[in-house]
Amino acid sequence: MGDYSFFDVLLLMGIAQGFSLSITLPILCKKNISANKILAIQLLLACLALLTRMVIHKADEIWIIQRFAPLESLIFVFGPLGYIYLKRLLEKYQEKFKLQWFHYIPAILYLSCLALINTYSSQEFVQHSKTGSFRIPFFIAELSALLFNFFYYYLSIKFFLKILRKEKEQLSFTQSTITFVKVILIGTGIILLAWLTSFCSTYLFRIALPVINYDLVWVAIPGLIYVVGYFALRQPEIFRVLVVDKKRKTAVKPKMDEQHIQKLQHDLTKLMLKEKVYLDNELTLVELSKKLNTSTNKLSWFLNTVYESNFYDFINEQRVKAFVSKLEQNEHKIKTLFSLSMEVGFNSKSTFNKAFKASLNETPSNYIKKLTG
Repeated sequence: MGDYSFFDVLLLMGIAQGFSLSITLPILCKKNISANKILAIQLLLACLALLTRMVIHKADEIWIIQRFAPLESLIFVFGPLGYIYLKRLLEKYQEKFKLQWFHYIPAILYLSCLALINTYSSQEFVQHSKTGSFRIPFFIAELSALLFNFFYYYLSIKFFLKILRKEKEQLSFTQSTITFVKVILIGTGIILLAWLTSFCSTYLFRIALPVINYDLVWVAIPGLIYVVGYFALRQPEIFRVLVVDKKRKTAVKPKMDEQHIQKLQHDLTKLMLKEKVYLDNELTLVELSKKLNTSTNKLSWFLNTVYESNFYDFINEQRVKAFVSKLEQNEHKIKTLFSLSMEVGFNSKSTFNKAFKASLNETPSNYIKKLTG
């Protein structure tokens, strides 16, 4: 093995962190357990991917490179697992979503080819490398992997846009969740574009770019997965968008007696009217349940049963009422509508407009016209 650089040390630290996250994530995060299992698997595979690249670049002995080479087949696994993770993360009734076995055929085929290379002696391996015998097979493999990952990226984008188009359900998003998923998709898109650039540069123009190359992809993908794992561990409450399926609405509801219901209603009203907790644009179901000294399950059941609403719709309705109050005080004449919406707890213009229309069946501008007319 060669000498270790500062970058190598960072990779080793990343591998250690990845292994740690893959173990602690399913244990500590009790929410979205099925999604976290997939994420833990991705983290573990990301560690193996980083370790593989590191060994291949540092190894002096050919036989070590041959033994670790089969792990490069993991490049065909990240796409399907990423899509599964997104499905399980964003939809309540996709907790057991999985892809059929044939989605993993490319990974199996590539693994078989790399395993075949392991049967060569070190001398045969070097000879084939020098004569360019591996060039066409590796070209086909990398092109297939590139197209394969772009396909699952397309499926992920399509699924996310489908979720966003469901106007009613979108009110159940926190802005943090939307931002988080967008960051994942944008980060993945950048990595894929960098990979495509490297591929075209290498095979079409015979130019080896110094920074954007195949090795960067192997480092960037695990790096992105680490970021996802970190936030899933630190902020589990921002995950899981409850997309209601009317055909599957039978959920087990925790029971509360009348006395507890009245007390919870009294305390919630106090928080809304006096403390105005809805003004906090980062307010979550977890935080509100703590303020009310109850569980998230009971609070969700209470809001659904008593107010026939979910958490985010209920909070947004309080914000809309506060916004209307500002309109009635003519604050819109000295401030913009967006600044007023920010003051009452919204942090997105689109979320504000949708919440306003859902609550009053009017756009803000039309409401103002009727108010002043």
